[in-house]
Amino acid sequence: MILMDGFLAAVALTVCAVLVVIRRYRSKSRKTAGGDFDRLAEVVKSAEVANDGFFRALELVQKNLETLIARAESTEQRLRGLMLHPGVDKREQYTAAALLLTEGQDAERVAAMLNLPLTQVHLIRDLQQVAAKEKKPRHRPSEESMIPETSAASNSAALREKTAARPILLVDAIKSAAGV
Repeated sequence: MILMDGFLAAVALTVCAVLVVIRRYRSKSRKTAGGDFDRLAEVVKSAEVANDGFFRALELVQKNLETLIARAESTEQRLRGLMLHPGVDKREQYTAAALLLTEGQDAERVAAMLNLPLTQVHLIRDLQQVAAKEKKPRHRPSEESMIPETSAASNSAALREKTAARPILLVDAIKSAAGV
């Protein structure tokens, strides 16, 4: 009996040990499975946040691109309008620049006064020089140059009569300021 009691005690201890091991294994597997689900939920949540941020940024980029396209189109239309219809103001500025250059003004000073690019003022000066070279060989005395001047008063009266019919231009203001 003692043997039997020892055997039963050993079997009881073994069964208890197996039950403890099974319980520990199940609790670990529950904790591990629960932790995996928690980690998976965190990863899914962070992916959603990143996805939302990406799409918001993409929408902002699209709006910026649409704004840039609209601005480029309006600029293109303005540029076409300027190319097809050069402004009267620019024409007056170029005429004034030509007069000032004829009077001997420096190209840099003319560009600064009239708010024109220096390269354009240089082009005007070059065109004046080319035009002057072309006029020299073709110059023939006309009847008016052969007739002596009758009086300076009649010439100035004729000039005043011509300018009275037209509006005052930028060129006229520059001529009067230069003392021409």
